[in-house]
Amino acid sequence: MIRQEECIVVGKVQKTHNLYGEVVIASDTDLLEKYADKPVFLLLEGAPVPFFISEEGLSMRNHHSYLVKFDLVDSQEEAEQLLGADVLVLGTDSDNVPAEPDIFDLVGFAVTDERSGAEGVVADVADYSGNIVFTLVIFGKEILLPLADDYLKQIDREEKKLVVFIPAEIADLY
Repeated sequence: MIRQEECIVVGKVQKTHNLYGEVVIASDTDLLEKYADKPVFLLLEGAPVPFFISEEGLSMRNHHSYLVKFDLVDSQEEAEQLLGADVLVLGTDSDNVPAEPDIFDLVGFAVTDERSGAEGVVADVADYSGNIVFTLVIFGKEILLPLADDYLKQIDREEKKLVVFIPAEIADLY
């Protein structure tokens, strides 16, 4: 039997989402994603109760919450019984630090375009329905650049610098 002391809190069930048992879980960490194929535990009546996330049952709702469908929770009534429960995963406090720092902390970083050598700054990082988009002030204008390996080449958090590749087609749009 798993004890609460063996777990760390990664979120809280905030509300139901639909009639089929989905819930909204508020979370400031990506650990829920990392544990999607393992049991997570809901703290119900003071004890951690294991739940499995359904296949394809985890999606980011916004930067601070997820839509989750648990196996065997198939109605709004069943989901309502989970409201307010802490969501736990097995681990230690050191696990609570996300492996990758938050992408939204890149606002204000200097930017260099690998293709042209132009320099600028990250003005904003936004989440559009799960699609992360950088607003860069570069080439004397604002450029919207999606978060993708093809475009984001290097992050230097110590120097607060990004190296990006802005295709000519994107630069010419603005």
